[in-house]
Amino acid sequence: MIKIQKYSLALLVCLPLSVEAATFRWTDTDGIVHYSNAVPASDSQLGHVELSKSGIKKKTVISAAMKRALKADADAKAQKLIADKAEGKRLKAQEEEEIRLLSIFGSEEEVVQSYNSKLRMAQLTIDLLKSRHKVQSQKLEKLETKFEHMKELKHKRAIESQMDDVLDNLRIYQQAITENLIEKDKVHKDFRETLNRYKRLVARMKTSAK
Repeated sequence: MIKIQKYSLALLVCLPLSVEAATFRWTDTDGIVHYSNAVPASDSQLGHVELSKSGIKKKTVISAAMKRALKADADAKAQKLIADKAEGKRLKAQEEEEIRLLSIFGSEEEVVQSYNSKLRMAQLTIDLLKSRHKVQSQKLEKLETKFEHMKELKHKRAIESQMDDVLDNLRIYQQAITENLIEKDKVHKDFRETLNRYKRLVARMKTSAK
């Protein structure tokens, strides 16, 4: 019994000495804890604890996997913060748009009348441009006919110059027609969205008032 106690005491005395001599503590991929004066290069990415001579923890170096996890978590939080700010701006803009909508229109009929007026004006502009385009097209046909019957070179060149001017006008009018058609489509789309938004807003206000 006395021998066993002495042997146990010897173990207790030796164990702190081995720990005290160590500078670093780390756990390998198998879960085994190691003490050493240096962390092997093969385990350098696993993280470790730097110990004082008395075995007290001085510094903790996290593993590469933990660094990646912390970075991913920080990135996710940053992205969420950005998304929250963007959503806050969107909701504020939406609220401002609703206030503006109610201040402009007093009923659905006013929304319809306002946009119908815009659509009529857009169509009148398109019709006017098409009319001018048609006039230029007719002018070009006459010039082409005249050019075919023209015999003198100097007169032909003069006709060619006029034809070039007409072609330039045709391109300008065609571009203007295309742009106004696109704009009219935008007005029509905005009309549907604004009317639906106004209907939802009025319905929500009625529900809140009950």
